[in-house]
Amino acid sequence: MNTEVNTALKRLNSILPLTSGLNSLSVDDAALYCKLINSYVQQGRTLTRDEVGEIVGNAEQALNNIVDSKLIVLDADGNPAGAYPFTSEEREHKVHVNGVTVHCMCALDALAVSPMFNTPTMIDSQCRLTGKKIHIDQIGTEFRGGTLDVWFGINWGAAASDAVCAESLCMEMMFLANESVAREWVAESPEKREIFDLPSAVDFAAGFFVPLAENCRLAA
Repeated sequence: MNTEVNTALKRLNSILPLTSGLNSLSVDDAALYCKLINSYVQQGRTLTRDEVGEIVGNAEQALNNIVDSKLIVLDADGNPAGAYPFTSEEREHKVHVNGVTVHCMCALDALAVSPMFNTPTMIDSQCRLTGKKIHIDQIGTEFRGGTLDVWFGINWGAAASDAVCAESLCMEMMFLANESVAREWVAESPEKREIFDLPSAVDFAAGFFVPLAENCRLAA
C-alpha cells in the first residue's frame, strides 16, 4: 500500500469508522449486520424489517443500534435500505457476484466486494464525467480483464456532518474513464479532490473493507 493510499485510508476511516462501529455493537447486533450484507450476495437484496423480526426479538431496536454505528441506512418505513458496501437503490455501480446482481454505494464499495467475500465479481458502471461504460472483471485485489485504464476519484469536500455518508461523500466517489479525464477532474478542485489509478483504488477499497469483513462472518 503506497503512502497516498494509506493517508486516504486513515482519512476515510476518520469520516466513516465502520470497523470500530461494528466492534461497538453487541454480539447479536453485529451478527445481524453480517446477515444483512450476506443477504445481498445470497439473494441480491438485503433483509426486510419483518425478516429481521424473525431473527431478533426487537427488530426496530436492533436496526437502530446498527444505524447508530453508521453501518446501515433505513428507508422511510424502517426497512434496511443499505448496508455498507451495498445499497438497495439503483445506483450506477452494479456488481455481479455469486449469480446475483447488487448495487453498491460508490465506486470504492464496488471494488471492495471481491476482496471482502473472497469471490470473483464483475463490475458494470460508467465514468461520471463522460458516461463511458466501465466493466471490470475482478478476483480479490487482482483484475482478469475489462476497462483497466479506469481511474477512481473522490471528492473529500462532499463529506458532511449533517448527512449520512451514503447520501454525501459516497455520492462523490466515482469511476473516471482514464488518466486524462481523471487529471482534468482533479485539477478543477485539487484541494478537495483526489484520484487513484485502478491498482491503488482496489488497495484503498480492500484496506477499508477487508478489516470489516474479518470481523464479520461472510458467505459468498
